[in-house]
Amino acid sequence: MAHYGFAWDDWEFLGRATMAGHLLECGAQVCGGYFADPENIGFPVAEVAADGQCTIGKADADFAPGGLVTRRTVTEQLLYEVHDPAAYLTPDVVADISQAWLEEAWLDRIALRGVRGHARPDTLKVNVFYEGGWLAEGEISYAGPNAEARARLAAEIVAKRLAGVMELRADLIGVRSVFASDLAARPALHAMGGEHADVRLRIAGAHADKATAQRINQEVLAFYTCGPAGGGGVRTAPRARLNSVSCLVPREMVQDRHEVLL
Repeated sequence: MAHYGFAWDDWEFLGRATMAGHLLECGAQVCGGYFADPENIGFPVAEVAADGQCTIGKADADFAPGGLVTRRTVTEQLLYEVHDPAAYLTPDVVADISQAWLEEAWLDRIALRGVRGHARPDTLKVNVFYEGGWLAEGEISYAGPNAEARARLAAEIVAKRLAGVMELRADLIGVRSVFASDLAARPALHAMGGEHADVRLRIAGAHADKATAQRINQEVLAFYTCGPAGGGGVRTAPRARLNSVSCLVPREMVQDRHEVLL
């Protein structure tokens, strides 16, 4: 805007320029960072034209010759974190990529065309953080025959001993921890089958009172001699927790300012 002299209500320009920034925001991601390139990935460069449309390339420095810019890498980043392609909300403009397309301009150069812009939202999103009590975690490893079964038994023991005290989550790390808590979805997870010979059990819970939350740490530590056989490598970590809540506020309620430090 400073270079081309565009106004804050030139929605078409702002929509296009916003998506140029969106393509650059995650650094090497648009140069193939999510495509498991094992080399040193070069960072992207955006050439922004007078109408806000951009062409994405990459720096070909000797220290970072890897990566590439293709339709696939740019498409991946273009859609990254966009819940509605026709209404990508930002404080400055509502960008619209529903009719956008990509053109191969040259090797490692992709042009983004067809981006539209609409008037900015009347509200701003506010993220408010507040003290959220304590999060306690306890981990222990089991290995060898029936390792997975012993880890499950340990999780069930803690769940029974702390029933009604706090909500717990139990993960069998390295088995199925990405999907859901093992305590909350055991039938579905068990149906996936498999017996693992090396399992790390993680049990976590939150409570407003630090001493109550730390009961998880005490229960996991007790598994050294009071739980299923063969557990080891216990780690416990209580820590203060920040929770967040998001809401929308009228734009006129927010007074923006900045200070330049020299």
